Amino acid sequence: MIYVILGQTASGKTSLALSLAKKLHLPIISADAFQCYKMMDIGTDKPKKSDISDIEYYFYDEYYPDEEVSVYNFQKKYRPILENYIKNNQDVLIVGGTFLYIKALLFNYQFKENDTRTSIYRDLSLKELQAILKEKDAELYEMIDNKNSRRVIRALEQIDEGISRKDVLEANDNKPLYPTVFFQISIDKDKGNELIDNRIDKMFADGLINEVKDLMSKYSSDLKAFQAVGYKEVISGLKNGDNIDQIKEEIKIHTHQYAKKQRTFLRNQFNDVIIKTKQEIHDIISYNHLFKQRTLSLLKPGMLQKIEGSKLLLAGVGGVGASVLNALVRTSFLNITIIDYDTVNESNLNRQTFYDLKDLNQSKVDVCKYKSLNLNPLCKIVGFSKMITCEHDLPSDKFDYIIDCVDSVEAKVALYLKAKGDGSRFISSQGLGFQYDSTKVKYGKLEYAFDPLAKRFKEALKKSAIIDEDIADIAAVYSQVGRLKGPKNNKTIGSLVTATNAGGNAIVSWILKELYEEYQNENQKNC
Repeated sequence: MIYVILGQTASGKTSLALSLAKKLHLPIISADAFQCYKMMDIGTDKPKKSDISDIEYYFYDEYYPDEEVSVYNFQKKYRPILENYIKNNQDVLIVGGTFLYIKALLFNYQFKENDTRTSIYRDLSLKELQAILKEKDAELYEMIDNKNSRRVIRALEQIDEGISRKDVLEANDNKPLYPTVFFQISIDKDKGNELIDNRIDKMFADGLINEVKDLMSKYSSDLKAFQAVGYKEVISGLKNGDNIDQIKEEIKIHTHQYAKKQRTFLRNQFNDVIIKTKQEIHDIISYNHLFKQRTLSLLKPGMLQKIEGSKLLLAGVGGVGASVLNALVRTSFLNITIIDYDTVNESNLNRQTFYDLKDLNQSKVDVCKYKSLNLNPLCKIVGFSKMITCEHDLPSDKFDYIIDCVDSVEAKVALYLKAKGDGSRFISSQGLGFQYDSTKVKYGKLEYAFDPLAKRFKEALKKSAIIDEDIADIAAVYSQVGRLKGPKNNKTIGSLVTATNAGGNAIVSWILKELYEEYQNENQKNC
């Protein structure tokens, strides 16, 4: 899992990441466009080397100010490092305020190699550049630092290439390439500005002016690195003979403006962001990482990525389905859509393991969502409280796995037809009522299931023009023995937790087996 910590400047992103990295032994990839430069320590609020000595910390203090650093080079260098961690089931922290770098690292965007030709924009003034960009893309003009000529030029060059920074931000329908959770530190705007001012006061007390003077003695003042807020104001102020209070005030104003841009970016460019306090984010990430430790010790490298990245549809959260959901959440499946029309009933609590007395008469879907989040706050549970009568009743999304735990034959057919049409893997639970022997519950093929529900399902599939060969190949969970007889004149379907739990665990085991085979095939292709 990749944990991305977002937030405006001075909100405490880095201190939170350092605390988590030390506690959980996690690597950090910094996404700060200026903390990567050597000798630029005070003005970038870079963590001290002593604070990161025992942490694998990337994009930190790596380049001299006159070296070329770009979002393209960042993606090219650090994406393979990130992918290597993921393949080895290693969680990773990404932190920083340069959100374009985060988007480029995590989303499906292809940069072109840097063009060595001289840009047609290089000799234009900032005002001329601003006017051109405003005409070509007014929205982008407001989105970027339009007082930075280099960024305006790059935006214009990308537009001419047929792309823009918005392509980076909206790449792949805004879906990351890897299992990723985005957190944003919740902070009031006024409190954020207060923290910014305090940080800038401390920078001056720590010697920002002398740091800039030392850099100016070694490098030209027009380097890209010195366009960072804090450095450019000091350089300009020293040239103009401004006093320290004037320079400090200019930095505060520009940093407040930058924080406003960051807040706008965060509202518009990241989906499903979990907005919490620093302490809440710390607790959620710590819990999730430790929650997975026993799972990780059993899985092959790379398997957890496939689990966390899989998208599942679970229909029916009764006896077998509740057991399936319970096992899925505990195994770290995160993207689960559930559909069920029923409410929690007293007579079912003997076998439906996700429910208790407090849930009586509530929608099963609502209870499942609530309890899944209590187990794993990072779960993305989508629920539909409805009955399935045909394929049109099902969500339009495509799923990696469709799990059929319903008793309605017409619903089973609809689920199978959707899976067949979308290319989803499909598994169906057959009749496990009037069963108590969990040792007789097994995974196999539908052709070997002969309980009444399985028979009706096969007949309905044939009426839908599904051929015998396809029917025979459907993955199914069923009992190997015939149903037991209950007391005479009792119309209630007898059912125990033993059989339903066995069926649910068998389904999840089948999914894990399928994922592992997929993982092995991918590895063989790569070799």
